[in-house]
Order: sequence, then structure tokens, then C-alpha cells
Amino acid sequence: MNQPHIYIVAAEKSGDELGAKLVSAIRKLENGDVKISGIGGSAMHRIGIISPIDISPLSILGFLEGLKSYPLILQLVNEAADAIISSKADACVLIDSWGFTMRVAKRLKKIGYKGKIIKYVAPQVWAMREGRSKILAEGVDHLLTIHAFDAPYFTRHGLPVTYVGNPVFDQEYDTGDGQGLRDSYCIPPNAPVLAMLFGSRLSEIQTLAQPFADAVRRLKIAMPELVIIAPVSDNISTDVMAAVAQHDALQDVILLNEDKKLDCFDLAVASISCSGTVTTQLACAGVPTIVAYRLNWLTYQIAKRLYKPDYISIVNIAAGDELMPECIQNLCTGENLARRALAYLQNEQTRQIASKNLLSAVKVMREGSGAITAGHTCDRAAIAIHKILH
Repeated sequence: MNQPHIYIVAAEKSGDELGAKLVSAIRKLENGDVKISGIGGSAMHRIGIISPIDISPLSILGFLEGLKSYPLILQLVNEAADAIISSKADACVLIDSWGFTMRVAKRLKKIGYKGKIIKYVAPQVWAMREGRSKILAEGVDHLLTIHAFDAPYFTRHGLPVTYVGNPVFDQEYDTGDGQGLRDSYCIPPNAPVLAMLFGSRLSEIQTLAQPFADAVRRLKIAMPELVIIAPVSDNISTDVMAAVAQHDALQDVILLNEDKKLDCFDLAVASISCSGTVTTQLACAGVPTIVAYRLNWLTYQIAKRLYKPDYISIVNIAAGDELMPECIQNLCTGENLARRALAYLQNEQTRQIASKNLLSAVKVMREGSGAITAGHTCDRAAIAIHKILH
């Protein structure tokens, strides 16, 4: 084929970051002899992908929130599909974000898109809504998955699947400069440090701000010398600052740029974290972590009837054990978060055991990714896309 044209679609922050890495990997693999267009955010913009639509309204979590935003979502779906059709791209890669990307895929099929439609990151049908596997098989031409155990759910419906590995394991998590961070912020040498991770969506910050603030207040009473640090990405910094303004106790938290995350992991002896990819990253760094999560009432009632695993954290699910204590929904209170965090902060042996167990679990998970070729996840994804096009 002549110079291939690939269109990348990423609707949320994590997808945007994955999309940026994929663009770079494709460019490297094709020696620059490739045209790439896309829809994404700041990460893709930094490497020259100018998005024709603003993805910020798509960071939606929950059934009720989705209903409220449905007209806007449909508008953006149509705009995205029209942009892809106009580009005449040979392939469209839809990254994660099930609700948005699958609507885009259906729209593309309906209006006669001739290129290959590739889904990158499978919906977690092993956790809930297994029927989505058939829907995906009907809507796309190929699936790139990050879990080795995903394939049978989709191949049974005739969808070709390529396992490319989990991007979480591409990074080394023992490279942070905790001492440098301690020195930069004049944190006393013997002061214990707790990392606090607010989440990556506005809805997560809004639902967790109050229990996090209450936990901070209780922790500071129990351990006045405790220092709490929070790496915050640019796309949620305004939302976090709004939460700080609303909850006085959060003013005791030192807010840092996200590029200090590994330094925070290196310095922290424990963490309170919103559930998500970051909890796996914390496990990779061996940081004992309390996992927190809340949904609105209606979304939670629906989710608890559909969700199959005993835990929500991937590390806990993989281990079959609550290696990271989970405070979910009504259990997500400042009292519970503080009590569980103090169990780590005040007992070195408890911390060491928790850290060792997390690192052992992650080692098993990494080895599960070992049945693939060397290189980073996005390098393997780029190779898979190349093969699909050729």
C-alpha cells in the first residue's frame, strides 16, 4: 500500500496518553512514512495530533451522568465519525472508552466506512456485561487487548484478537527520587509521608473529596507529624483546587504536578487512592494502599447487580485476595480510610508485609505478560496495526 493513513481516537485522559504513545510507536515503526490524524487531548496534541473536537466532556462516569450528557455524546459521536470519513483513513483505532468509541464504530459502519476499525483495550467483559463481547465483534474488525485472558470472550464470536500486553508494566516504578522531593519541600527527615490520589475524572474528585478531607483531618489528629502529598495532573488540577477550597482539611495536602508521581511513590510509606490504573502502579512500586471509590446511588445499584469479581482493584482480582483494602460506596468514609491507613502508618511490620505481598502479586502479573515479544506495549500494538493494514 502507499503511505498508510491511520486515525486514532481517544476520549479520556488515559486513552489520550496511550494514544500519544501509540502514535510515536507507529511513526517509529513506519520510519515516518505514515500519516496519522486523531481525536484526543493534550498528550496527543503535544506530539502534533490536532483534535477536531474537544474530548473533555467525555470524561463521564456512571449511568445517571451518561443520561444527562447523552445529547452531547451523540453530537460528538457524529462529529468524530464525520471527521474519520472525511479523512479517508485506511484504519481507525478506537482506544478504550466503551460508550463513546463503540457508538463511533457503529456510526462508521452505518455510513459506509471502508477502512479497518480496530479497538485498542477490550471492555472488561470478564467483570460484567459479557454480552458486550458480541457487540464488539459486530462493530469492529480487530481487537488489541491488554489482558492475556481476554481473547476467548471475543474469538468465540469471530473477532480476531491480538494480545499486546499491559502498558502499566512498561514503566519501572523504582526510579523516583523521594529524598529529592523531601528536600525540595523541606519535609522533616523523620516525618512519615502518605500519598493521596484523587482520581482522573471530575465525578471521582467530587464524590471522594469529602471522605478524603475527613480522612486527612483524622490522620493529622492521630499523627500531627504526618505529611500528605498528592500528584495531580493538569486536566484535573482546577477540579482538585475547587475541592480544596470547599474542604478546609484538604489544605493540609501538598499538591504536586503529576510528573512528580514516581517521586511521591518513592517517598510515601502508604497511600489512599481512588480506584483505577494508579492503584496497579502503586502496587508496582510496593506502596501499601487503601483503595477508595464511590458512585452515585443509581449507578451503584446497577453495577452491584452486574459486577462479578469480589474486588474492584486489578491487583486484588489477580491475586484473589484483598492485598489492597477496599473502601467502596458506604464503606468509603473518612473514618474507615483513616483507620486503615493508620494500620500501615503506625506499624512498620504491617507495611513491610503489605509491600512484599504487592510486589509478589505484581511479579506474577508481569510474568503473565511474558508470553509476548520484547518491547513496550505500544510497540507491539504498532506492529499489530501494521500487519492488519498489510
